[in-house]
Amino acid sequence: MGLTTRQQRFIEVFNGNVVESARLAGYSEQYALKQAHITLGRNRIIQQAIHERERNRQEPLIATREERQKFWTSVMLDESAEMQHRLKAAELLGKSEADFCERVQVDASVVNIGFLFEPKQRAELLREIDD
Repeated sequence: MGLTTRQQRFIEVFNGNVVESARLAGYSEQYALKQAHITLGRNRIIQQAIHERERNRQEPLIATREERQKFWTSVMLDESAEMQHRLKAAELLGKSEADFCERVQVDASVVNIGFLFEPKQRAELLREIDD
C-alpha cells in the first residue's frame, strides 16, 4: 500500500508534533485534532519513513573516523595555529590510531589444581610445580 500525497507531505513536515504536522500537511483542523495521532502517528510505514528521513538528515552531521583524522592532521600541520592546539591534535590523532598503546606479553603456564583432587594429591602436585 502506497502513501497518499498528504501522507508524504506529513512525513516531510513532521516536527515531532502530530497535530501541527497534520495541519501543515493539509489535513483539516478537525482531522488533525481528533484522528491524526491514530491514523498518522501509529502508521508503521509513516513511522519508518520519518525515522529514515531523520537518519538521512543526521548522517552528514556526524564526522567519520577519516574526517576526524584529516581534521586533526590539518590542525597539527597548521603552523599558524597555537602550539597547544597543534600538540592536542597530534595527541588525539595518535590516540585514534593506537600509537600510544603499550602491549605486554605474558608467557605463563596455568595449572588448575582445583577441587577435583584430594588435599594430599593437591599438595603433591604443588610440590611438583615448585621443583
